Amino acid sequence: MRLDTRSTAVRPYEWAELATAVPEYTVSVPWLETMGPLLPGDPLWLVGEVDGQARIGLHARWLESPPSESRYDIAAVLRGDIPWPEPREAPATVLATGQLYPSILVMLPGYSCAPAGSGATDPVLLGRTLDDLDAWAAAHGARSVSFLYVPERQALLRRALADFGAHPVPLYSTCVLPMTFSSVEEYLQQLSQRRRSGIRRLLRRLDENRMTVQEADLHEVRDEVLELRLGLLRKYKSAADRTQQSDTLDRMFEHYAPEDIVVTTVRHEDRVVAFTLALRHGDTLRQLWCGQLPQAYGAYFVMHFHELISAALRRGVARIDYGTLKWAEKTAHGCRLEPLTGHMWTVPRHA
Repeated sequence: MRLDTRSTAVRPYEWAELATAVPEYTVSVPWLETMGPLLPGDPLWLVGEVDGQARIGLHARWLESPPSESRYDIAAVLRGDIPWPEPREAPATVLATGQLYPSILVMLPGYSCAPAGSGATDPVLLGRTLDDLDAWAAAHGARSVSFLYVPERQALLRRALADFGAHPVPLYSTCVLPMTFSSVEEYLQQLSQRRRSGIRRLLRRLDENRMTVQEADLHEVRDEVLELRLGLLRKYKSAADRTQQSDTLDRMFEHYAPEDIVVTTVRHEDRVVAFTLALRHGDTLRQLWCGQLPQAYGAYFVMHFHELISAALRRGVARIDYGTLKWAEKTAHGCRLEPLTGHMWTVPRHA
């Protein structure tokens, strides 16, 4: 097997075929083309071939120095400087930043990590791929390699990393809602009495304030969605780059069919005062963005755990991935926690 590396923004021609061999939406071409530009560093496409046939692919980033967002920074992860659902103690021993960068970050947009291709289910091929990646990293001057946000269902990749000798890094969980019901009423019956009453009370409140909750066409509400998105980023003191966010919306239009861009809104007097945006791939709906004005108090719960579920049911979706953060709110509304792990090693191996 050879490991063919492509440090370019242009994805390898084999990737589309590799992506169709696995059920992970995050390795899909539409997802990577839409969300990939949001990741830091230079793209690094790793394609493993056996007898001239592409069998396995990894998407990575070359990072010369620590990125601004701590959740991409292996040094910050090791220090415990990333968001966490509960208080914890910082690790006793942490490598200095200079010992870790330049670094190769193997992960996909949306805080996920999975291999593409039929070789993703081959433990031997996974192990050989890690060996080749380590050799390539050493040859190009990388000081560390990290696989971040490997989901629980990627058991073979986790085992291959453990067998390779990668250092396990504590992370957190993503929130997934299995669609084990056939109607919103059935979904509500799975919740506690308090949560059921809370959603119904918020629906009544919105109605009393002449606000309507409904699904919308993103083309028709694009500018309002963009403004609300930027407002939320500013509220939480995140980078609110209008051009970056606008370009992301344009890439959604380019790479996703209209029925796979799921936007739920709350309107007041023909004005969008709250929204949530999700993307569908196969039987998975991935919630991405939300935002609201102060007047739409409680809209977050109605949109996420009532209207978005209605939209998913209409599309025959099997699971909604609500992503990370706000763990308590999401689990209280039926989500299960799917653990994500990190794995890293220094180069040369075990240095």
